[in-house]
Amino acid sequence: MRLKTYSAPSLAEAMASVRRDLGEDAIIVATGDAPGGGVQVRAASDSPRGGDVIEAPRERAARIHNDIRRQRGDDSDGIDRIIRALGFHRVPDAAIEALARFCELQEDAPAAHALAQALESRYRFAPLEVAPGLAYLFAGSPGAGKTATLARIAARAAAANVPVLILATDCERAGAEARIAELSGKLGFDYAMADDPREAEAFALDAGDQLLLIDAPAGNAFDVDDLDMMAAFAAATEAEIIAVADAGQAPEDAAEAASLYASAGARRTIIGKADCARRKGAILATGEAGLAFAHVSASPYIGSGLAPATPLRLARTLLDLHDLPDDVSFAGDAI
Repeated sequence: MRLKTYSAPSLAEAMASVRRDLGEDAIIVATGDAPGGGVQVRAASDSPRGGDVIEAPRERAARIHNDIRRQRGDDSDGIDRIIRALGFHRVPDAAIEALARFCELQEDAPAAHALAQALESRYRFAPLEVAPGLAYLFAGSPGAGKTATLARIAARAAAANVPVLILATDCERAGAEARIAELSGKLGFDYAMADDPREAEAFALDAGDQLLLIDAPAGNAFDVDDLDMMAAFAAATEAEIIAVADAGQAPEDAAEAASLYASAGARRTIIGKADCARRKGAILATGEAGLAFAHVSASPYIGSGLAPATPLRLARTLLDLHDLPDDVSFAGDAI
């Protein structure tokens, strides 16, 4: 694994250097402000260099598994179940190793509780507060479920009698206004459409003590212009950016997208489609990028489809594999 840090005046220039040096398959590990100004991007690549030996995911997971079993001197059924599940979901190798070694210390704990403690030690958890005067902007790639996520947060606000203003900024998408109008009407909330950040700012100022929920323009996290536009809407409305991640996305893409959203100001994530994704390594890949878990989708229904992302809930989500074949043991295996 090659790791390299790039500093540049802008994110676009730093990303261009990453692609030039490490190729299109490079993974963004972290982003932030560079000392003295500008931005700093830390990237990684699996491309071999010189005599580097790259350990395959299956080989690494097997080595971790065998090391733990050898140290314990028994069958380690709980650890075996955890590693098999994490490998099936294609959780990033570094996370598998760290979580498995933490679980190994929980000798008498059931697998779900051991994994929950490991998750709590490695990631942050911070559910969204639903209260008057707050503002959240939901960002995500097309199909990630950001509008459905907004609707579920709005439903929570309705149940708590918190007034809401729904602001849609995805004005170019066909049927966007009709969908927001229908959603707002069913919940009894006001809604507005804003074509640009200045117009959105005016609506935010008029929101008063309403909870402001903003549906960001559908964009590509890997497109700097899309990220800049999303950040501009967040800045104009003084809204917290909530990155909505698709649980079924490729873990490598999820980690890189989460890092880029973090570079634009996001600090928390909501995991969408966790109730229907088969392999869910993207969940922990998003956490590896430093975003705190806020909520996770629990069902396709608006009224009850979002649950707080607790360590135990994520552990059970990852371990609930009743039909996992016995021969699927490590990362890289296929059914």
